[in-house]
Amino acid sequence: MTTSADKTHSYAAIDLGSNSFHMVVARLEGQSLRLIDRIRDSVRLGSGLDGKKNIKPETMERAQACLAQFEQRLRGIPRENIRIVGTNTLRRARNADELNRHAESLIGRNIEIISGREEARLIFSAVAHGQPNHDAQRLVIDIGGGSTELITGAGFRPNLMESTNMGCVSYSDQFFPDGHISDEGMRTAILHAELELQPIIRAYREEPRDEVIGCSGTIKSVEKALVELGLSKEHISRSGLKTLCDRCIKAGSIEKLKLESVSNNRCKVLAGGIAVLYGIMRALKIDEIRVSPVALREGVIYDMIGKAEHEDVQQYTINQLQTRYWVDKTQAERVTRTAGNLFRAVAKAWELDPQHDLNLLTRAAQLHEIGLILAHQQYHKHGEYILKHSDMLGFSRTQQYELALLVRYHRRKVNSDALADLPGKRSSSLTRLLALLRIAVLLHRDRYTHKLPTIRLTVRKSELRIGVPREWMESHPLTTVELVEETGHLKNAGIKLVLDLFEDESA
Repeated sequence: MTTSADKTHSYAAIDLGSNSFHMVVARLEGQSLRLIDRIRDSVRLGSGLDGKKNIKPETMERAQACLAQFEQRLRGIPRENIRIVGTNTLRRARNADELNRHAESLIGRNIEIISGREEARLIFSAVAHGQPNHDAQRLVIDIGGGSTELITGAGFRPNLMESTNMGCVSYSDQFFPDGHISDEGMRTAILHAELELQPIIRAYREEPRDEVIGCSGTIKSVEKALVELGLSKEHISRSGLKTLCDRCIKAGSIEKLKLESVSNNRCKVLAGGIAVLYGIMRALKIDEIRVSPVALREGVIYDMIGKAEHEDVQQYTINQLQTRYWVDKTQAERVTRTAGNLFRAVAKAWELDPQHDLNLLTRAAQLHEIGLILAHQQYHKHGEYILKHSDMLGFSRTQQYELALLVRYHRRKVNSDALADLPGKRSSSLTRLLALLRIAVLLHRDRYTHKLPTIRLTVRKSELRIGVPREWMESHPLTTVELVEETGHLKNAGIKLVLDLFEDESA
Protein backbone atom coordinates (compact mmCIF):
# COMPACT_ATOMS: atom_id res chain seq x y z
CA MET A 1 0.00 0.00 0.00
CA THR A 2 1.41 3.39 -1.04
CA THR A 3 1.18 6.10 1.60
CA SER A 4 1.09 9.88 1.13
CA ALA A 5 4.58 10.02 2.65
CA ASP A 6 5.83 7.62 -0.05
CA LYS A 7 4.42 9.92 -2.74
CA THR A 8 5.92 13.03 -1.16
CA HIS A 9 9.36 11.43 -1.14
CA SER A 10 9.04 10.00 -4.66
CA TYR A 11 10.87 11.65 -7.56
CA ALA A 12 10.86 11.09 -11.29
CA ALA A 13 13.25 12.18 -14.03
CA ILE A 14 12.57 11.88 -17.76
CA ASP A 15 15.47 12.05 -20.22
CA LEU A 16 14.38 12.74 -23.81
CA GLY A 17 17.48 11.49 -25.60
CA SER A 18 18.30 11.30 -29.29
CA ASN A 19 17.90 7.51 -29.34
CA SER A 20 15.69 6.60 -26.40
CA PHE A 21 13.37 8.25 -23.92
CA HIS A 22 14.11 7.12 -20.37
CA MET A 23 12.26 7.58 -17.11
CA VAL A 24 13.41 6.65 -13.63
CA VAL A 25 11.33 6.82 -10.47
CA ALA A 26 13.13 6.92 -7.14
CA ARG A 27 12.29 7.30 -3.48
CA LEU A 28 14.25 9.21 -0.88
CA GLU A 29 14.85 6.96 2.12
CA GLY A 30 16.71 8.81 4.85
CA GLN A 31 19.80 10.24 3.18
CA SER A 32 19.92 7.68 0.37
CA LEU A 33 18.11 7.31 -2.93
CA ARG A 34 16.46 4.05 -3.93
CA LEU A 35 15.49 3.51 -7.55
CA ILE A 36 12.13 1.80 -7.74
CA ASP A 37 11.24 1.88 -11.43
CA ARG A 38 12.74 2.38 -14.89
CA ILE A 39 10.95 2.71 -18.22
CA ARG A 40 12.64 3.04 -21.62
CA ASP A 41 11.27 3.48 -25.12
CA SER A 42 13.29 3.65 -28.34
CA VAL A 43 11.83 6.78 -29.98
CA ARG A 44 14.91 7.49 -32.14
CA LEU A 45 14.34 11.21 -32.13
CA GLY A 46 17.77 11.84 -33.66
CA SER A 47 16.83 10.04 -36.86
CA GLY A 48 13.46 11.76 -36.96
CA LEU A 49 14.48 15.26 -38.07
CA ASP A 50 13.69 16.41 -41.59
CA GLY A 51 15.90 18.59 -43.80
CA LYS A 52 14.70 21.75 -42.04
CA LYS A 53 15.49 20.28 -38.60
CA ASN A 54 11.85 19.79 -37.69
CA ILE A 55 10.72 16.65 -35.90
CA LYS A 56 8.83 14.58 -38.48
CA PRO A 57 5.12 13.92 -37.81
CA GLU A 58 5.59 10.17 -37.36
CA THR A 59 8.47 10.74 -34.92
CA MET A 60 6.45 13.33 -33.03
CA GLU A 61 3.65 10.77 -32.68
CA ARG A 62 6.07 8.21 -31.22
CA ALA A 63 7.42 10.81 -28.80
CA GLN A 64 3.94 11.86 -27.65
CA ALA A 65 2.81 8.24 -27.28
CA CYS A 66 5.87 7.54 -25.12
CA LEU A 67 5.10 10.52 -22.88
CA ALA A 68 1.55 9.24 -22.48
CA GLN A 69 2.93 5.93 -21.17
CA PHE A 70 5.21 7.77 -18.78
CA GLU A 71 2.31 9.91 -17.54
CA GLN A 72 0.41 6.87 -16.27
CA ARG A 73 3.38 5.89 -14.09
CA LEU A 74 3.74 9.46 -12.83
CA ARG A 75 0.27 9.66 -11.35
CA GLY A 76 0.49 10.32 -7.64
CA ILE A 77 3.99 11.82 -7.77
CA PRO A 78 3.97 15.54 -6.87
CA ARG A 79 4.47 17.68 -9.98
CA GLU A 80 7.29 19.60 -8.28
CA ASN A 81 9.17 16.28 -7.89
CA ILE A 82 9.19 15.66 -11.65
CA ARG A 83 11.71 17.00 -14.17
CA ILE A 84 11.86 16.46 -17.92
CA VAL A 85 15.11 17.24 -19.72
CA GLY A 86 15.85 17.33 -23.43
CA THR A 87 19.31 16.91 -24.92
CA ASN A 88 21.09 17.05 -28.29
CA THR A 89 18.22 16.54 -30.75
CA LEU A 90 15.83 18.84 -28.92
CA ARG A 91 18.59 21.45 -28.82
CA ARG A 92 18.57 21.30 -32.63
CA ALA A 93 14.87 20.72 -33.37
CA ARG A 94 13.10 23.85 -34.60
CA ASN A 95 9.67 22.62 -33.51
CA ALA A 96 10.66 21.39 -30.06
CA ASP A 97 8.02 23.75 -28.63
CA GLU A 98 5.30 21.48 -30.02
CA LEU A 99 6.55 18.56 -27.93
CA ASN A 100 6.97 20.87 -24.96
CA ARG A 101 3.33 21.99 -25.14
CA HIS A 102 2.25 18.36 -25.24
CA ALA A 103 4.39 17.52 -22.19
CA GLU A 104 3.03 20.48 -20.26
CA SER A 105 -0.61 19.62 -20.98
CA LEU A 106 -0.12 15.90 -20.32
CA ILE A 107 2.31 15.84 -17.40
CA GLY A 108 2.09 19.38 -16.09
CA ARG A 109 5.82 20.04 -16.46
CA ASN A 110 7.83 21.83 -19.14
CA ILE A 111 10.71 20.19 -20.98
CA GLU A 112 13.99 21.71 -19.84
CA ILE A 113 16.26 21.70 -22.87
CA ILE A 114 19.74 21.74 -21.37
CA SER A 115 23.09 22.65 -22.86
CA GLY A 116 25.75 20.04 -23.52
CA ARG A 117 27.86 21.24 -20.58
CA GLU A 118 24.88 21.18 -18.22
CA GLU A 119 24.15 17.64 -19.43
CA ALA A 120 27.77 16.76 -18.67
CA ARG A 121 27.52 18.22 -15.15
CA LEU A 122 24.42 16.17 -14.34
CA ILE A 123 25.98 12.98 -15.73
CA PHE A 124 29.08 13.46 -13.60
CA SER A 125 26.91 14.06 -10.52
CA ALA A 126 25.06 10.78 -11.05
CA VAL A 127 28.22 8.74 -11.56
CA ALA A 128 29.98 10.35 -8.59
CA HIS A 129 27.06 9.54 -6.27
CA GLY A 130 27.17 5.92 -7.41
CA GLN A 131 30.86 5.33 -6.73
CA PRO A 132 32.25 4.03 -3.41
CA ASN A 133 35.41 6.15 -3.65
CA HIS A 134 34.05 9.68 -3.83
CA ASP A 135 37.49 11.31 -3.85
CA ALA A 136 38.87 9.48 -6.90
CA GLN A 137 40.01 11.44 -9.93
CA ARG A 138 37.86 10.14 -12.76
CA LEU A 139 37.03 10.57 -16.41
CA VAL A 140 33.37 9.95 -17.21
CA ILE A 141 32.20 9.16 -20.76
CA ASP A 142 28.57 9.13 -21.89
CA ILE A 143 27.73 8.27 -25.51
CA GLY A 144 24.22 9.35 -26.40
CA GLY A 145 22.31 9.28 -29.65
CA GLY A 146 23.55 12.63 -30.93
CA SER A 147 26.31 13.75 -28.60
CA THR A 148 29.06 12.39 -26.39
CA GLU A 149 29.92 13.98 -23.06
CA LEU A 150 33.39 13.74 -21.51
CA ILE A 151 33.89 14.99 -17.96
CA THR A 152 36.85 14.90 -15.60
CA GLY A 153 36.83 15.73 -11.90
CA ALA A 154 37.18 14.54 -8.36
CA GLY A 155 34.50 13.94 -5.78
CA PHE A 156 31.28 15.63 -6.88
CA ARG A 157 32.96 18.58 -8.59
CA PRO A 158 33.66 18.35 -12.34
CA ASN A 159 36.68 20.05 -13.82
CA LEU A 160 36.71 19.67 -17.60
CA MET A 161 33.34 19.29 -19.34
CA GLU A 162 32.84 18.87 -23.07
CA SER A 163 29.90 17.85 -25.22
CA THR A 164 30.97 16.67 -28.68
CA ASN A 165 28.83 16.26 -31.79
CA MET A 166 29.10 12.51 -32.15
CA GLY A 167 26.64 9.86 -31.05
CA CYS A 168 25.47 6.34 -31.78
CA VAL A 169 22.49 7.45 -33.90
CA SER A 170 24.26 10.15 -35.91
CA TYR A 171 27.33 7.96 -36.59
CA SER A 172 25.25 4.90 -37.48
CA ASP A 173 23.19 6.94 -39.95
CA GLN A 174 26.28 8.58 -41.46
CA PHE A 175 28.77 5.71 -41.66
CA PHE A 176 26.67 2.53 -41.51
CA PRO A 177 23.59 3.12 -43.68
CA ASP A 178 21.05 0.29 -43.55
CA GLY A 179 23.14 -1.31 -40.81
CA HIS A 180 25.89 -2.44 -43.22
CA ILE A 181 29.37 -2.43 -41.65
CA SER A 182 32.34 -2.31 -44.02
CA ASP A 183 36.03 -2.05 -43.25
CA GLU A 184 36.16 1.40 -44.85
CA GLY A 185 33.03 2.57 -42.99
CA MET A 186 34.40 1.48 -39.61
CA ARG A 187 37.85 3.00 -40.19
CA THR A 188 36.30 6.28 -41.40
CA ALA A 189 33.91 6.49 -38.43
CA ILE A 190 36.73 5.90 -35.92
CA LEU A 191 38.91 8.49 -37.65
CA HIS A 192 36.07 11.05 -37.55
CA ALA A 193 35.67 10.45 -33.83
CA GLU A 194 39.39 11.04 -33.29
CA LEU A 195 39.26 14.20 -35.39
CA GLU A 196 36.29 15.47 -33.38
CA LEU A 197 38.40 15.09 -30.24
CA GLN A 198 41.51 16.83 -31.63
CA PRO A 199 40.85 20.24 -29.98
CA ILE A 200 40.54 18.70 -26.50
CA ILE A 201 42.90 15.69 -26.63
CA ARG A 202 45.83 17.40 -24.94
CA ALA A 203 43.77 18.81 -22.05
CA TYR A 204 42.11 15.45 -21.34
CA ARG A 205 45.33 13.46 -21.60
CA GLU A 206 47.01 15.76 -19.08
CA GLU A 207 44.20 15.49 -16.53
CA PRO A 208 45.03 13.08 -13.65
CA ARG A 209 42.73 10.08 -13.47
CA ASP A 210 42.40 7.09 -11.19
CA GLU A 211 39.59 5.53 -13.21
CA VAL A 212 37.55 5.86 -16.39
CA ILE A 213 33.82 5.24 -16.14
CA GLY A 214 31.31 4.92 -18.97
CA CYS A 215 27.55 5.18 -18.74
CA SER A 216 24.28 5.06 -20.73
CA GLY A 217 22.90 2.52 -23.19
CA THR A 218 25.66 2.36 -25.79
CA ILE A 219 28.46 1.67 -23.32
CA LYS A 220 26.33 -0.81 -21.34
CA SER A 221 25.52 -2.67 -24.58
CA VAL A 222 29.17 -2.76 -25.63
CA GLU A 223 30.11 -4.36 -22.32
CA LYS A 224 27.31 -6.94 -22.69
CA ALA A 225 28.46 -7.77 -26.23
CA LEU A 226 32.08 -8.20 -25.12
CA VAL A 227 31.07 -10.53 -22.29
CA GLU A 228 28.71 -12.57 -24.48
CA LEU A 229 31.36 -13.00 -27.18
CA GLY A 230 33.96 -14.04 -24.59
CA LEU A 231 36.11 -10.96 -25.23
CA SER A 232 35.88 -9.75 -21.63
CA LYS A 233 34.77 -10.99 -18.23
CA GLU A 234 33.76 -7.49 -17.16
CA HIS A 235 34.52 -3.88 -18.07
CA ILE A 236 35.60 -2.71 -21.54
CA SER A 237 39.20 -3.10 -22.67
CA ARG A 238 40.64 -1.39 -25.71
CA SER A 239 41.97 -4.69 -27.04
CA GLY A 240 38.59 -6.35 -26.61
CA LEU A 241 36.84 -3.43 -28.35
CA LYS A 242 39.29 -3.66 -31.27
CA THR A 243 38.44 -7.35 -31.67
CA LEU A 244 34.71 -6.48 -31.55
CA CYS A 245 35.25 -3.93 -34.36
CA ASP A 246 36.96 -6.62 -36.45
CA ARG A 247 34.13 -9.10 -35.83
CA CYS A 248 31.53 -6.50 -36.79
CA ILE A 249 33.34 -5.88 -40.10
CA LYS A 250 33.62 -9.59 -40.78
CA ALA A 251 29.95 -10.21 -40.01
CA GLY A 252 28.82 -7.19 -42.05
CA SER A 253 26.22 -6.04 -39.50
CA ILE A 254 25.48 -6.11 -35.79
CA GLU A 255 22.41 -8.27 -36.37
CA LYS A 256 24.53 -11.06 -37.91
CA LEU A 257 26.49 -11.33 -34.65
CA LYS A 258 23.22 -12.64 -33.14
CA LEU A 259 23.78 -11.01 -29.75
CA GLU A 260 21.18 -12.22 -27.26
CA SER A 261 22.22 -9.64 -24.66
CA VAL A 262 21.54 -6.63 -26.89
CA SER A 263 18.02 -5.59 -27.90
CA ASN A 264 17.02 -5.27 -31.55
CA ASN A 265 16.50 -1.51 -31.19
CA ARG A 266 19.98 -1.07 -29.73
CA CYS A 267 21.52 -3.23 -32.45
CA LYS A 268 20.35 -0.71 -35.08
CA VAL A 269 22.59 2.02 -33.66
CA LEU A 270 25.33 0.07 -31.92
CA ALA A 271 27.86 0.19 -34.76
CA GLY A 272 28.07 3.97 -34.56
CA GLY A 273 28.48 3.78 -30.79
CA ILE A 274 31.28 1.20 -31.07
CA ALA A 275 33.17 3.42 -33.51
CA VAL A 276 32.81 6.48 -31.27
CA LEU A 277 33.92 4.57 -28.18
CA TYR A 278 36.94 3.03 -29.86
CA GLY A 279 37.94 6.41 -31.28
CA ILE A 280 37.79 7.90 -27.77
CA MET A 281 39.81 5.09 -26.20
CA ARG A 282 42.46 5.34 -28.88
CA ALA A 283 42.66 9.15 -28.87
CA LEU A 284 42.78 9.50 -25.09
CA LYS A 285 44.98 6.42 -24.55
CA ILE A 286 42.41 4.61 -22.39
CA ASP A 287 43.08 0.92 -21.73
CA GLU A 288 39.99 0.05 -19.67
CA ILE A 289 36.55 1.51 -18.93
CA ARG A 290 34.34 0.50 -16.02
CA VAL A 291 30.60 0.74 -16.59
CA SER A 292 28.21 2.67 -14.33
CA PRO A 293 24.53 1.71 -14.02
CA VAL A 294 23.46 5.36 -13.62
CA ALA A 295 23.48 8.32 -16.02
CA LEU A 296 21.77 11.62 -16.81
CA ARG A 297 18.29 10.87 -15.36
CA GLU A 298 19.72 9.82 -12.00
CA GLY A 299 21.78 13.01 -12.03
CA VAL A 300 18.59 15.01 -12.55
CA ILE A 301 17.03 13.37 -9.49
CA TYR A 302 20.10 14.02 -7.34
CA ASP A 303 19.88 17.62 -8.53
CA MET A 304 16.25 17.88 -7.42
CA ILE A 305 16.93 16.35 -4.03
CA GLY A 306 20.07 18.39 -3.49
CA LYS A 307 18.28 21.65 -4.30
CA ALA A 308 20.67 23.70 -2.18
CA GLU A 309 23.62 22.25 -4.09
CA HIS A 310 21.87 23.04 -7.39
CA GLU A 311 21.35 26.65 -6.34
CA ASP A 312 25.02 26.78 -5.37
CA VAL A 313 25.86 25.76 -8.95
CA GLN A 314 23.66 28.55 -10.28
CA GLN A 315 25.20 31.07 -7.91
CA TYR A 316 28.68 29.91 -8.92
CA THR A 317 27.71 30.58 -12.55
CA ILE A 318 26.34 34.02 -11.65
CA ASN A 319 29.51 34.89 -9.74
CA GLN A 320 31.66 33.82 -12.69
CA LEU A 321 29.66 35.95 -15.11
CA GLN A 322 29.73 38.97 -12.80
CA THR A 323 33.50 38.71 -12.52
CA ARG A 324 34.12 38.02 -16.21
CA TYR A 325 31.99 40.98 -17.35
CA TRP A 326 32.96 43.42 -14.56
CA VAL A 327 29.44 43.77 -13.20
CA ASP A 328 29.06 46.37 -10.43
CA LYS A 329 28.23 43.87 -7.69
CA THR A 330 27.24 46.52 -5.16
CA GLN A 331 24.63 47.97 -7.51
CA ALA A 332 23.46 44.47 -8.42
CA GLU A 333 22.98 43.69 -4.73
CA ARG A 334 20.93 46.88 -4.19
CA VAL A 335 18.59 46.02 -7.04
CA THR A 336 18.39 42.36 -6.01
CA ARG A 337 17.42 43.21 -2.44
CA THR A 338 14.70 45.66 -3.50
CA ALA A 339 13.36 43.35 -6.23
CA GLY A 340 13.04 40.58 -3.64
CA ASN A 341 11.11 42.83 -1.27
CA LEU A 342 8.75 43.89 -4.05
CA PHE A 343 8.27 40.24 -5.04
CA ARG A 344 7.30 39.16 -1.53
CA ALA A 345 4.72 41.95 -1.36
CA VAL A 346 2.80 40.76 -4.44
CA ALA A 347 3.72 37.08 -4.95
CA LYS A 348 0.55 35.61 -3.48
CA ALA A 349 -1.88 38.00 -5.18
CA TRP A 350 -0.11 37.66 -8.53
CA GLU A 351 0.22 33.86 -8.16
CA LEU A 352 3.99 33.91 -8.60
CA ASP A 353 6.02 30.83 -7.72
CA PRO A 354 7.92 31.64 -4.48
CA GLN A 355 10.82 29.43 -5.57
CA HIS A 356 11.16 29.38 -9.35
CA ASP A 357 9.96 32.93 -10.06
CA LEU A 358 11.85 34.52 -7.18
CA ASN A 359 15.01 32.69 -8.25
CA LEU A 360 14.61 33.97 -11.83
CA LEU A 361 14.00 37.54 -10.66
CA THR A 362 17.03 37.36 -8.37
CA ARG A 363 19.32 36.13 -11.15
CA ALA A 364 18.05 38.83 -13.52
CA ALA A 365 18.71 41.53 -10.91
CA GLN A 366 22.21 40.18 -10.34
CA LEU A 367 23.00 40.32 -14.07
CA HIS A 368 20.86 43.19 -15.38
CA GLU A 369 23.94 45.32 -16.16
CA ILE A 370 26.09 42.56 -17.65
CA GLY A 371 25.99 44.22 -21.09
CA LEU A 372 27.75 47.36 -19.85
CA ILE A 373 31.09 45.66 -20.49
CA LEU A 374 30.48 46.14 -24.23
CA ALA A 375 28.92 49.62 -24.32
CA HIS A 376 26.57 51.79 -22.31
CA GLN A 377 24.38 52.51 -25.31
CA GLN A 378 21.88 49.67 -25.73
CA TYR A 379 23.61 47.69 -22.97
CA HIS A 380 20.38 45.86 -22.18
CA LYS A 381 20.48 44.37 -25.69
CA HIS A 382 24.11 43.36 -25.26
CA GLY A 383 23.16 41.69 -21.97
CA GLU A 384 20.42 39.71 -23.68
CA TYR A 385 22.87 38.40 -26.27
CA ILE A 386 25.45 37.37 -23.66
CA LEU A 387 22.89 35.45 -21.60
CA LYS A 388 21.32 33.72 -24.58
CA HIS A 389 24.63 32.44 -25.90
CA SER A 390 26.64 31.66 -22.74
CA ASP A 391 27.19 28.21 -21.28
CA MET A 392 25.44 28.62 -17.90
CA LEU A 393 25.84 25.61 -15.62
CA GLY A 394 22.76 24.94 -13.51
CA PHE A 395 20.41 26.62 -15.99
CA SER A 396 18.20 25.09 -18.66
CA ARG A 397 17.91 26.71 -22.08
CA THR A 398 14.41 27.91 -21.15
CA GLN A 399 15.70 29.51 -17.96
CA GLN A 400 18.46 31.25 -19.92
CA TYR A 401 15.93 32.51 -22.46
CA GLU A 402 13.62 33.90 -19.78
CA LEU A 403 16.58 35.44 -17.96
CA ALA A 404 17.74 37.07 -21.20
CA LEU A 405 14.25 38.52 -21.79
CA LEU A 406 14.15 40.09 -18.33
CA VAL A 407 17.56 41.68 -18.87
CA ARG A 408 16.62 42.82 -22.38
CA TYR A 409 13.48 44.65 -21.27
CA HIS A 410 14.48 45.87 -17.81
CA ARG A 411 14.75 49.38 -19.30
CA ARG A 412 13.42 51.42 -22.20
CA LYS A 413 10.50 50.13 -24.28
CA VAL A 414 8.90 46.74 -23.67
CA ASN A 415 8.14 44.45 -26.61
CA SER A 416 4.90 42.81 -25.52
CA ASP A 417 5.01 40.41 -28.50
CA ALA A 418 8.28 38.86 -27.25
CA LEU A 419 6.66 38.14 -23.89
CA ALA A 420 3.39 36.93 -25.44
CA ASP A 421 5.25 34.17 -27.32
CA LEU A 422 6.08 32.36 -24.08
CA PRO A 423 4.13 29.13 -23.42
CA GLY A 424 1.19 28.82 -21.03
CA LYS A 425 1.22 31.02 -17.94
CA ARG A 426 4.85 31.99 -18.39
CA SER A 427 3.89 35.07 -20.42
CA SER A 428 1.90 36.67 -17.60
CA SER A 429 4.37 35.54 -14.91
CA LEU A 430 7.39 36.93 -16.77
CA THR A 431 5.58 40.21 -17.49
CA ARG A 432 4.91 40.63 -13.78
CA LEU A 433 8.49 39.79 -12.87
CA LEU A 434 9.65 42.31 -15.44
CA ALA A 435 7.50 45.04 -13.83
CA LEU A 436 9.10 44.34 -10.44
CA LEU A 437 12.61 44.35 -11.89
CA ARG A 438 12.05 47.63 -13.75
CA ILE A 439 10.77 49.35 -10.61
CA ALA A 440 13.69 48.03 -8.52
CA VAL A 441 16.21 49.31 -11.09
CA LEU A 442 14.42 52.65 -11.28
CA LEU A 443 14.49 53.13 -7.49
CA HIS A 444 18.28 52.68 -7.49
CA ARG A 445 19.07 54.90 -10.46
CA ASP A 446 21.19 57.13 -8.21
CA ARG A 447 23.57 54.20 -7.58
CA TYR A 448 24.31 54.82 -3.94
CA THR A 449 23.30 52.88 -0.86
CA HIS A 450 20.48 54.48 1.09
CA LYS A 451 17.39 53.39 2.92
CA LEU A 452 14.35 53.42 0.70
CA PRO A 453 11.13 54.86 2.08
CA THR A 454 8.13 52.75 2.97
CA ILE A 455 6.73 51.49 -0.32
CA ARG A 456 3.25 50.01 -0.45
CA LEU A 457 2.46 47.62 -3.27
CA THR A 458 -1.00 46.30 -4.01
CA VAL A 459 -2.10 44.39 -7.08
CA ARG A 460 -5.30 43.32 -8.72
CA LYS A 461 -5.03 41.26 -11.87
CA SER A 462 -3.05 43.49 -14.27
CA GLU A 463 -3.05 46.57 -12.06
CA LEU A 464 -0.01 47.42 -9.94
CA ARG A 465 -0.56 50.21 -7.43
CA ILE A 466 2.59 51.65 -5.87
CA GLY A 467 2.36 53.93 -2.86
CA VAL A 468 5.29 56.23 -2.10
CA PRO A 469 5.59 58.93 0.61
CA ARG A 470 4.86 62.38 -0.85
CA GLU A 471 7.79 64.02 0.92
CA TRP A 472 10.24 61.47 -0.45
CA MET A 473 8.93 61.89 -3.99
CA GLU A 474 9.27 65.66 -3.75
CA SER A 475 12.91 65.30 -2.71
CA HIS A 476 13.62 62.83 -5.55
CA PRO A 477 12.36 64.61 -8.68
CA LEU A 478 14.25 62.31 -11.09
CA THR A 479 12.59 59.22 -9.62
CA THR A 480 9.21 60.98 -9.79
CA VAL A 481 9.62 61.71 -13.51
CA GLU A 482 10.78 58.16 -14.24
CA LEU A 483 7.90 56.57 -12.33
CA VAL A 484 5.46 58.65 -14.35
CA GLU A 485 7.19 57.59 -17.59
CA GLU A 486 7.13 53.98 -16.38
CA THR A 487 3.32 54.00 -16.41
CA GLY A 488 3.51 54.29 -20.20
CA HIS A 489 6.17 51.57 -20.60
CA LEU A 490 4.27 49.06 -18.46
CA LYS A 491 1.02 49.89 -20.21
CA ASN A 492 2.60 48.50 -23.40
CA ALA A 493 3.27 45.29 -21.45
CA GLY A 494 -0.35 45.06 -20.32
CA ILE A 495 0.17 46.30 -16.75
CA LYS A 496 -1.55 49.39 -15.40
CA LEU A 497 0.82 51.18 -13.01
CA VAL A 498 -0.90 53.56 -10.60
CA LEU A 499 1.05 55.96 -8.37
CA ASP A 500 -0.34 56.77 -4.92
CA LEU A 501 1.30 59.46 -2.81
CA PHE A 502 0.68 59.31 0.91
CA GLU A 503 1.76 61.22 3.98
CA ASP A 504 4.40 59.28 5.89
CA GLU A 505 3.55 59.90 9.52
CA SER A 506 6.62 57.97 10.69
CA ALA A 507 9.03 60.36 8.93
